[in-house]
Amino acid sequence: REVRVEQADGTSASAVADQAGRIQAEVSLSSRAVSAAQKDGEAVTLPIPNIPISGSSEDASLVEIDLPRSAGAVKVEIPTEDAGPGTVAVIVNEDGTEPVVKKSVALDGGLTLTLEAGAAVKLVDNSKDFDDTYGHWAADAIDFVTAHEMFGGTSAATFSPDSSMTRGMLAVVLHRFEDTPSHTFTGGFEDVA
Repeated sequence: REVRVEQADGTSASAVADQAGRIQAEVSLSSRAVSAAQKDGEAVTLPIPNIPISGSSEDASLVEIDLPRSAGAVKVEIPTEDAGPGTVAVIVNEDGTEPVVKKSVALDGGLTLTLEAGAAVKLVDNSKDFDDTYGHWAADAIDFVTAHEMFGGTSAATFSPDSSMTRGMLAVVLHRFEDTPSHTFTGGFEDVA
């Protein structure tokens, strides 16, 4: 069943769910909606049904977002009910690559990200499973930073949450946060100093 929305500000959207519950949505944001949100410093909430969070990119719903020309940076909120600290937005590029949006954030009722141009986006639970973070006071923060690929673990099964961080580790994290990694590592806490 397809749902279509035409808002008074000129924004339009359509969404259809397949039998597996995956949603394919297309949203065209109007200049008026974008300008109003930017003026208020708010995100434009997409007028689509809640997008389910998938455990893998292959099974994820797809939201195609069209922005007005010369809109600049536009903060959008994709509605979802079940986003957690490990939920990330993934951009689907034309060449098939799917980078994680490091600055995507799950908030009450949605996932917020900033786009510079139109994009196809998937919402994925990219949480990692570390044996030494269950019940740890920083478990949610660890889920966030590892899901957003700023940190890795000290091994496939451990994060070592109580270990000290060196200046070199901090530099690597800052580079990863800005999508400009200067080194490629298999884990997250390797010391580059």
